[in-house]
Amino acid sequence: MNDLCRPYELLGGSRPIPLFSIGERLLAATAIKIELLPSQHRLAVERKNVLEKHLERDGSPLKGLIRIFYQQGSMAIGATIKAKYRDEGFDIDIIVEVEVGSSVKPDHILNLLYTAVCGEPGSRYFDCTERQTRCVTVYYADGMHLDLTPAVLLNELDPRFSFIFHSKQEEPRSNDQRIPTNSYAFADEYNQRCPVDHLFAEEYKRRVLAVDPFSAQVLAEADSVPVPQHSTEVGGKSAVTVALQLLKRNRNIRYHSRQGRIPPSVMLACLALDVAESGRTIGENLRIIASHILGEMEQAKARGKLIRVVNPRCTPDCFTDRWPENSEAQEVYIKDLRLFITQLDKFLDESQPLKERVQALEAMFGESPTREVVKEFAVELGQMVQSGNHGLAASGSVLPAILVLPSARPKIRPNTFFGTPWPENQNR
Repeated sequence: MNDLCRPYELLGGSRPIPLFSIGERLLAATAIKIELLPSQHRLAVERKNVLEKHLERDGSPLKGLIRIFYQQGSMAIGATIKAKYRDEGFDIDIIVEVEVGSSVKPDHILNLLYTAVCGEPGSRYFDCTERQTRCVTVYYADGMHLDLTPAVLLNELDPRFSFIFHSKQEEPRSNDQRIPTNSYAFADEYNQRCPVDHLFAEEYKRRVLAVDPFSAQVLAEADSVPVPQHSTEVGGKSAVTVALQLLKRNRNIRYHSRQGRIPPSVMLACLALDVAESGRTIGENLRIIASHILGEMEQAKARGKLIRVVNPRCTPDCFTDRWPENSEAQEVYIKDLRLFITQLDKFLDESQPLKERVQALEAMFGESPTREVVKEFAVELGQMVQSGNHGLAASGSVLPAILVLPSARPKIRPNTFFGTPWPENQNR
């Protein structure tokens, strides 16, 4: 068993915890910086509930036609991360299952949902709603946005197996598509299979609450599937999901200045499930998940193919239908993952100088969250040294020297499953 797998005692106490090494503690602190705090999660849920009631209001063209609302994407599996900048924010993805018949035209149902959300001139959503290729987006001034995707149930005996719709205004209607999906089933698959180590989950929960102590229980609406509660309210989070969030952050950092689509989050989540096991640290999960994704992509490349990942509960639901677009796009992320694994290995190597390890951390996840994490840890380390209760390796003694690194603020471009805005900005 290597040092990263060996528990230690909690700073003078008798309770062993999994966030014991400097590397693991810095990874956990970085993950907390980039994930939604409980208060942000609560705000997203409140806005979701208000918007659902708005769609079922008197006078709405969808009144009486909505069967159910349910969330999909990162929020449904507890893997949402926030962006650093106000104009990017974070999102919650909602499926709006409507009873209009499977023969409905894609452009018609998307336009109908857009009209229902907008409402009359002067209404609360009229000037902040945009029709996309596959969904309708509501933007909020603080950077949050809600993506509403219309869906039609295909089989009463297979709940949530549905069509969603693809329609670009600038293209002929013959290019419109009905796309089979079951995001509800995938979220259930992920949440059932993703292991939660209670020791890790409790300690991670404690650290999240220390950052944002003013969380409150999220109330569920009776007319919709409730958004999963924040990890602080359901006993903590899996180390697999924390690692997934960090991997998504690295992807965002790498793609912020690139054109074209980015590797879809649902693909990363699905491949993470292939190797998910309990008992691992964040760092171990990060390396194993990244190595597995890299291996799958390299195997596809060796066959002269593009990677193909499908919903394990709904094989017609292809998670890689729009990325990678070609072998060049696939090769870009292959190189990113190779670099990430190299940087991660350096960061996790306890024999490396702490300054170099933190530089690797910044390269992986960006300077903004890393700088905050390092400063906070420096204060904590100073307090422990003063009390003689630190229990840290000698490599930690150089920590103050790393606080003079130059700052940089890369703009992180968010990923979206839902296609381009309609009709502007075809590169989202």
